[in-house]
Amino acid sequence: PFRFSALTRSCVVIPCSFQYEEDIPLTRGIWSKKTGGIVFHNGQSNVIDHFKGRTKILGDLNEGNCSLEIDDIKPFDNGPFCFHAERGHDKYRFNNSCVFIVMKSPEKPVMTSVPAEVDAGSTVTVSCSVAHTCPSHPPVFSWSVPDLSSEISHTLTSRGIWETKSTITFMVAPGDGVRSLTCTATFWRDKQQAGTVKLNVK
Repeated sequence: PFRFSALTRSCVVIPCSFQYEEDIPLTRGIWSKKTGGIVFHNGQSNVIDHFKGRTKILGDLNEGNCSLEIDDIKPFDNGPFCFHAERGHDKYRFNNSCVFIVMKSPEKPVMTSVPAEVDAGSTVTVSCSVAHTCPSHPPVFSWSVPDLSSEISHTLTSRGIWETKSTITFMVAPGDGVRSLTCTATFWRDKQQAGTVKLNVK
């Protein structure tokens, strides 16, 4: 089975697709634990209490998209989780449809390098990026330089992994010496990680 990383208390998207070429639409898609217990079902009453209100299918089943979002990830939400579809009394199971979730710490932001020395009064552009699994609630960035406007971009980098990047341009304040420039990423439901670069101002 595939393995996906997730940050506890944040959300994770499990990408899922399948081939379905019949004209009659599917009536429901179901995600369940391999050991038993329904994680997602069109009828909420069928979902086990532990997952109620925390799961949703993001795609259109009749277009072969069965991607699942699990929100407010708990430390023991590790699966394996398996997908199948139903049409009336017919059940469709798919190869490689089971996945594990592996818990991890928040990713540390990656910052672009800055020149070895910068002149006071010059402008500097710096980017700070972080990988995450929750595109519906991407990380929010804050910087140690006040009054900045930040340009934000979001990119899907691999199955179930997105990158959010914050880019700033600012004027270096006068005064010699080494200064720290810190970027803090706040993940969905408040876990944080920070990255720092040094500015040698001359």
